Amino acid sequence: MGGKKRSRKENLSESGDSKSPPSKKQHVNKGSDFNPLWIEQSKFLDSLSELEKNYFFDEKNVNTERRAALWTEQADLGERLIRDYAWSTPDDRALRVLRHFSPLIEIGCGSNAYWCRMMTQAGVDVIGFDKDPKQGGKITVNQKGSRTLHAGSGDGHSFRVQKGGPEVLQNPKYAKRTLFLCYPDENVLETDGNIDDGGQTKSLGAACLEQFQGDTIIHVGELFSDSSLSIDQAPWGRSSSSEFQQLLASDYHCLLHMRLPNWLHTRDSISVWRRSRTCSLVFAAEEDDEDDEDEEYHYRHIPPEEMLPVDRAAPCLAHLLRGPTHKPEQSNDYSSPW
Repeated sequence: MGGKKRSRKENLSESGDSKSPPSKKQHVNKGSDFNPLWIEQSKFLDSLSELEKNYFFDEKNVNTERRAALWTEQADLGERLIRDYAWSTPDDRALRVLRHFSPLIEIGCGSNAYWCRMMTQAGVDVIGFDKDPKQGGKITVNQKGSRTLHAGSGDGHSFRVQKGGPEVLQNPKYAKRTLFLCYPDENVLETDGNIDDGGQTKSLGAACLEQFQGDTIIHVGELFSDSSLSIDQAPWGRSSSSEFQQLLASDYHCLLHMRLPNWLHTRDSISVWRRSRTCSLVFAAEEDDEDDEDEEYHYRHIPPEEMLPVDRAAPCLAHLLRGPTHKPEQSNDYSSPW
């Protein structure tokens, strides 16, 4: 939201199980304590006109002075809400998706573990890890006016943030859990355990992909396909590294992609990804050519019921996707459309 330093999410070595998850029949607090981030964000956005929300970066519709005033107001509020709650905002639809893919494990959940707490209160089985359970995931700490979400807030069920990073995913007992990542790379890892062969630092998200033994991943934040509004952060967005997104798109296929509540300058979404099964084709070398070698190509199988629709259009062109009102008569005679 501003120029304040963001905390790094690094991996450490300790791990363990959290307390037993709450029953799915538990009471869910639907009052202001249940999702204060969504409530405060909504109040700010509801105070704006539709023109200001939909054309905020259009110089023809919002003048410079008004844009500057709104940006400052949003930055002050947004930085406090990130410090006190989370980088991205869950809503009822997102919680329904997360419940469907329960149980889950989040790496880099931050000391607030806001999404984990929202899930726990909604009856979702989730455990969360962070390299710094006390201060992780915050852009600033110990500031006046902070309303950090403490264990036991909300409906009274506590949530314990465990100490650890991507390395805990090597444990086979977590293979059946869905991996949940929320803004994993607002800062890349710089520990010695996360340097690749070329001496480059790996992102937290990429490190998690390399260690994860399971089949399903849920990502929250901006992705390449979300068309980041920030030119400086395009095309990958502000929450996940290009390394992570390329690995994700290569080894997994997307099952669901859904918009989340957003600030004026963000395009956050929640997406569900499943590990793709692969098939190899081997083309044998020519027997009479000593220099020729077998060539192997790899393809992945995506079941039809797991394929996202290809056709999509902006509202201004949606009419081009509509089919004819009646089926045309078939003819064996070919005629050029030109």
